[in-house]
Amino acid sequence: MRNTSSNRLPLIMYILYSAIALIFIAPLLYISVSSLKPDLQIVSDMSSIKGFLPYGDLSLSNYLSVIQKMDFFKYFRNSAISTILTVIFGTLINAMLGYSLGMLEFKGKKLILSLMIAMMIIPTEAVIINRMLIAFHLKMLDTMTVLVVPALAYPMYVFLFYSHFKGMPKELMQAAVIDGASYEMIFTRIMFPLSQPVIATVAIMTFIRRWGELLWPTLVTRTDRFRTLPQAMRSLFTNSYVYWGEIFAYGVMVTIPTVIIFLLFQKPFIQSIAMTGIKG
Repeated sequence: MRNTSSNRLPLIMYILYSAIALIFIAPLLYISVSSLKPDLQIVSDMSSIKGFLPYGDLSLSNYLSVIQKMDFFKYFRNSAISTILTVIFGTLINAMLGYSLGMLEFKGKKLILSLMIAMMIIPTEAVIINRMLIAFHLKMLDTMTVLVVPALAYPMYVFLFYSHFKGMPKELMQAAVIDGASYEMIFTRIMFPLSQPVIATVAIMTFIRRWGELLWPTLVTRTDRFRTLPQAMRSLFTNSYVYWGEIFAYGVMVTIPTVIIFLLFQKPFIQSIAMTGIKG
């Protein structure tokens, strides 16, 4: 009886994991299939399982309509530039902050850690108006700078790097200091290259958070010059008609870069999550 129960347990867990994965995959499957259908068919299939089935008059007309109706590539360029700059410089800045808090000793360190943890609790919506007022007084509104700079340092990402560097062997730093290396050299040549899993995690999380952000770009942009992809979707909604096919096609086009980024950095991302769980 014990052998039978032990043999059934992996099968039950496999079925459970498959069901959970299906829950997350179902929305992507639905919008992908619906993006190929005309609006009338989408509306008729919404309340049934047919919405997940690729049948009927399938075509790429919704994708062509999105590209022709709006300046899609301009919005894509704005989102790509602001996101890439935020990922590169944000990851570097958060890593430097985490390194200094995790491996260096200085006055006020405990106070800074306490403030950082407190800032993790405060929701962004509670301070976003103050951030917008600061950007207004600095004359940064409707620029690429205002889309990038406020998102560079993020308390949760600093804390991830802090936890990582705090667990690094102190002997590495001591040996480097004895050899005459400065703290900057230790960070750039030793500690940062050894932090690839955490770097991948922060980069992916920053990309996802910045790529799909709507509230902040809406507050700080005044013209279409620097507006991003999430803002552009509003043009597909009108008072008289909702272009469901184009909306789903637009959603697929916006989602593809996120999926590609995750697939490229999937291994170090999962490794970092596993390491964080072990430390916790």
